Amino acid sequence: MKMSMMGVKDPNLGIPNIMGILPGMTAFATKLMKDKMNDLQVPCVREYLQMLADAGAKLYACKMSVDMMGLKKDDFVDGVLDIVTAGDFMDMTEGSQIIFI
Repeated sequence: MKMSMMGVKDPNLGIPNIMGILPGMTAFATKLMKDKMNDLQVPCVREYLQMLADAGAKLYACKMSVDMMGLKKDDFVDGVLDIVTAGDFMDMTEGSQIIFI
């Protein structure tokens, strides 16, 4: 992902992928991303999902991801209705408006 580094606005300049192997680079890139989100007043993912649930969106967790990460339904925001497989989700949402986050 191209991300401006230390105030450089040129969209062609960014953190080279090879830099990811350096210790502390993940934390550095995370901080840059969080700073950009704060500047744009974007809520964190958990807060955004809670806002969607409060607005009436139907939220479902992906069973494969839940299984791979060793999660339980209690690990999600209150608005997550169920943990479903991809096939079940496609059947449930036929003809619906779907937003993936």
